[in-house]
Formats: sequence, structure tokens, C-alpha cells
Amino acid sequence: MHPSLTLRTAFIPSALLIAITAFSLETHVIPASDLRKRVPMTTVFYQPASFNPPPIRTPDFLAAMLEDGSRLVRGRDKSGKPWRAGLPAATRGLWKTDVNGTRTYYFAGYTGGAGMAPDTWILVLSFDEQGRPIPFYVTTSHADYDSKGITDILNLDGTGPELLQQNWGGPNWMPGERSGYYITTLYQQRGIYWYRVDGQHGARSFPLYEKWVNLPNTRPKLVDAPELSSWLSDYGNDPRSGIRSRILSIDNHGIHTGKELGCELQSIGLVVEDSKTGRQIEVDYSGTLLPDIARAKLTATFTGVNRWPRTNLCVASAVWAGKE
Repeated sequence: MHPSLTLRTAFIPSALLIAITAFSLETHVIPASDLRKRVPMTTVFYQPASFNPPPIRTPDFLAAMLEDGSRLVRGRDKSGKPWRAGLPAATRGLWKTDVNGTRTYYFAGYTGGAGMAPDTWILVLSFDEQGRPIPFYVTTSHADYDSKGITDILNLDGTGPELLQQNWGGPNWMPGERSGYYITTLYQQRGIYWYRVDGQHGARSFPLYEKWVNLPNTRPKLVDAPELSSWLSDYGNDPRSGIRSRILSIDNHGIHTGKELGCELQSIGLVVEDSKTGRQIEVDYSGTLLPDIARAKLTATFTGVNRWPRTNLCVASAVWAGKE
């Protein structure tokens, strides 16, 4: 977390900012002893501000900047089929790890969010037995990265990479309310996929609930909040645990799917489409892939489906579809 979770002043909603102008809010979310357990990373590139670099070549792909400032990552799987991944313009760095024989790449950048909104996105690419990229995508609050890597990629249990992810949530999330929570969850890489892992990891038991209160002389603190379990998100990317459904149409009211999803889908963080010509990946759903999947009436797998409490609305972290 930014700059570290041992002693941080977070971006917070304007209603809370007004109440705390006279003092600094500090809290201990993750102990310093755990934050020192960073996963060693090899820096491929790191640039805190936007710039126009030359193409970046790794053993697995070529990444180049397009005219609009976005990045296109291109490679080939083991059968020679091309694959590509489109990244947002605000890409600030790329790092690599090689743990237990699994080579993994980490892209990170700025979402443009402020206040309660997540301000950082992270895209992780691993590769399956066929050499196709397997993406894991999250947005998170107050994450940080530097020339050595992403500070929230840790090895708390000695079993490999774990990623801290944080959202604002809770029943009092509307502007003008007097309290709310930052909810911190933990994801662990197992092979080529990532899974949310609850319970004891390092010195803390996840998920963590950090309460903020809009009252004078009140500091944020970690609390037990079982009533917030319905606000927990799960960005796990294993398609075997996803929901199969068909995208029927897309319009200004949302993304309309079959009844299997059980909710009204509002947004998708990542789109993956396979075809005879290879795999394509797009961050966000505003590109060409999702409409193509809808026109073809493909049955897709939705992972990371998270429902808003007390509503019938939901979001998905990724959708996977294939024409093969």
C-alpha cells in the first residue's frame, strides 16, 4: 500500500477530509515485518510519468506504445499462433518474476481514480502449457510501485507470490455518511491462476477491515466486521470456478447476459477471446472484443463476479470466450 501500510495517510472521501484537516490519520494495517517480505522482481521498465519509450522486448513478447498512448503487447504461443493484449495508456511499469519455474509479468498503472475509487490497476500475465497468456487483473486503492517492483506483491507464507488488494466498501458508502471501511484482501498465485485466500497469512488474518469515522479526534482502526462479508470482492481468475452464460446484447443500460449469471452486469474489467488466429486480451470492455463476442452469441465464462449488496447489480473481473 502507499507508501507503506505501516504508516500511511490514505486518500479518503471528501466528507472525511473535512473532518480531519487538523490532524493526520495513521494506522497499522500490515506490519512492517510483513511488508519487508517483498517478492524479488526484475524490472523490465519503470517510468512514473508518461513518456514515449522504444518498443520493449522480453523473451515472451514485444510491447510497443501506440499513437493514442496505449500499449500493445504481442507474442506467439508454442504452436506459433499470435496473441496480443491491449493495455491502458497510463502504464507506469513492467516487472518480471520467475518463481517455482513459472515466469510471470506484472504491469501496473494509474486508473485516474481519486477519493474512494481505486487509483491503481495491476495486470499479471502468466503462461499456460500452450504458451498462451493467462491474465489476472485487479484495481486497488493506495498500491505503490517503484524501480524494484510492486510493493504489494509479497511472500507472506514462503509459498510464492501473494497480492494485497484494497477497496472501499461498507453500508455507509454514500457521500455525507459518517463512516466506511477500507477492505483489504489477499490473492495467492497457484500455478498460472490467482485465488483469494482468507485466514492467517503472515501476521494478519484476512480479510482486513479498516474503519474510518467522520468524527473529530478519531483515527482509523482495524475492526472485526462480519456484517461486511457481502461486500467482499473476489477477483480470482480460474475459469473452472467461473459462471457460464451468453452475452445477449450491449447498450447504455448495461451488458445483457443469460439468466445463469443471476444479476444485471454493469461492467467487465478484462476481456479474453480465443479464435483460430490466436488469443486477444483487452483491459476494460470498451474495445472491439466484447461486441464481437455478443454478435457471435458465444457462450462465455465470467470470473470474479461480484454483486452489490441489496441490489441486483454486479460486475465481473473478466470474461473468457472462444470461437475455436
